[in-house]
Amino acid sequence: MENLPGVSIAMAAPGKRWLKLAQEFIQYVVVGGLAFLVDWFLLTRGISWGHLSYPVATALGFCAGLITNYMLCILWVWRGAHKQTAKDFFLFTAIGLAGLGITELGMWIGVGLAGFGASPVKIAVAGVVLFWNFILRKFLVFSR
Repeated sequence: MENLPGVSIAMAAPGKRWLKLAQEFIQYVVVGGLAFLVDWFLLTRGISWGHLSYPVATALGFCAGLITNYMLCILWVWRGAHKQTAKDFFLFTAIGLAGLGITELGMWIGVGLAGFGASPVKIAVAGVVLFWNFILRKFLVFSR
């Protein structure tokens, strides 16, 4: 870009920001997948091995997945994030809980009202929630 007339370094910077954002998103998808595996493992094993009720196992898995997600985001996705505080973790958690609410609403609409199968609705809703969580966490928790 530097060889093109009229294109300054300042104009090239937005492209670098988009590339960094895309890299962070890919890393966030990997982290989200790992956190989901922790969540799913504790849910299924809590029910089968621990004989927990599914609401208790769901809460246990969600909490463990949330902590996994937060730690990996700090260590790998947004390594350059400033020192995180209890307020940051609270905001991170609040965004996650709102995402859980979006998931429940989407499941109710897709499965309960429209009559679609739970698996395809969950996949579609998970995609929406992935973007919700990434955008809000990136710009509200890790942007400083």
